Amino acid sequence: MTSPAIRPRSGRETRAPRHGLLTVAAEAPAVAPEEFLRRASRSFREIGPVGHLWSPSGGMQCAGWGVARRFEIAGGALSGGFPSGNGDGDPDVHAGGVMLDQVAAEASGLFRELAGAGEVPLRLFGGLAFDPGPGGAGSAVSDWNEFGAGSFVLPRLGYVADGDAAHLYAVVDAAAVGVVPEWQRRLQRLAEDLDLTGGLGSCANGNGHLGDLPETANTLGALPGILLSSDRPAASEWLRRVEELRGEVLSERLQKVVAARAVELDLDRPFGIDDLARIAGRLRRSMPTCTRFAFLRGGSIFFGATPELLVRRRGRRIETQALAGSIASDPSPVRRRELERRLLESRKDRLEHDVVVRYLVERLDGSCGAVAPPAPPEVRVLPNVMHLETPIRAALPETVEPPHVLRLVRALHPTPAVAGRPTALALAAIRRSEDRDRGWYAGPVGWFDGKGDGEFSVALRSCLATRRRGLLYSGNGIVADSDPARELAETNLKLDAILGAWG
Repeated sequence: MTSPAIRPRSGRETRAPRHGLLTVAAEAPAVAPEEFLRRASRSFREIGPVGHLWSPSGGMQCAGWGVARRFEIAGGALSGGFPSGNGDGDPDVHAGGVMLDQVAAEASGLFRELAGAGEVPLRLFGGLAFDPGPGGAGSAVSDWNEFGAGSFVLPRLGYVADGDAAHLYAVVDAAAVGVVPEWQRRLQRLAEDLDLTGGLGSCANGNGHLGDLPETANTLGALPGILLSSDRPAASEWLRRVEELRGEVLSERLQKVVAARAVELDLDRPFGIDDLARIAGRLRRSMPTCTRFAFLRGGSIFFGATPELLVRRRGRRIETQALAGSIASDPSPVRRRELERRLLESRKDRLEHDVVVRYLVERLDGSCGAVAPPAPPEVRVLPNVMHLETPIRAALPETVEPPHVLRLVRALHPTPAVAGRPTALALAAIRRSEDRDRGWYAGPVGWFDGKGDGEFSVALRSCLATRRRGLLYSGNGIVADSDPARELAETNLKLDAILGAWG
């Protein structure tokens, strides 16, 4: 069953199928994806309030509004947590894996309905909770109730920009083919509305390259004021908990465990989509090498700019990344070089990083093989913090069918960079130590398509905004040589990624 892409600007139309879904598409100007989200939420208010923004550095820019199809993952269905069958005592088969495989299979059927969608790349966008097991998202009253254990959405209305080309599209039921002319008109009006941004939302020199986009006019406004900022838990209590976790490492129960904390913001007005557009624009400027993301669910918005790739699949090429071990950055090139040297020579940080590298190599090799030996770590420089970074890649031969990206997600998540090792024991320690649900923080967020390709990042440097309240999360890896005071200082550096953009 095929579904034609109907492009009103080119005047090409194709007869719709009698069943399934069809797409209606229109050319559009190249704008910042948050500008699409801001305008679509006004002009198509009736199909919200579910949406997303996906904006990797140098990659395809996407945003969506409304729901054409949604796959929800219930917390109870993931009661086994994620797998880590890598010899550290964790089971390899569990309910979470079965559920993700089911999503992949059902989504493949959905994409077959849309096989004729033409040049508009359709994808499902969403994410998963960090820990969907007992005590995780969806199991009790939580800040994350509107997100649950996970969900993936094919948007009703979408925007895609890649290089010089940009498109708007709508996904509608084929049985309602009579609505196609109206959708054509509405997409045309939205394209014209976006075109009116001119140099504000499109590229300043008119060449259509998204990398040259300036900030939209919307980013110049003020975000909600912060009336009160509170540590959750209090800093003294977090230090005590870190010392307890360090004791578990010293006892050799754990090699590493990641301790997270939150900062709660009381705001002077509700945080809305205009505010998301403002801070997304600022994060593009302040965190240019990171992936900006946002997911809207009802009255809550989860957003951030993460430096950490979990997994990317493009056909037979698969990539992941070890990002662990941190030190403060510095604007002075001379001072920064000295800090880079210290980070590379730090026994504590190299140990923390090597644990992640070994885990990722083992898990990726077990899932698909053909993993290239990783190079020594380099230093990833961000505006306020630097990390040890090791890319890890696999290239599958033609005789091997690559696994669906969701299968890779469940093979790799949670990495020791966000949980610890052994994984099951680290997750148990985190549940005992942390009294606030991490929700989607440090979970996998991203997209996949009908070929099983996709890209997922780890949702770090992030904030959950719900009406007049914001929750910022940060964490650090605890090993035997960890100094709790230093770990606290490094979590503050990571929090600055969002607080600095809040301005």
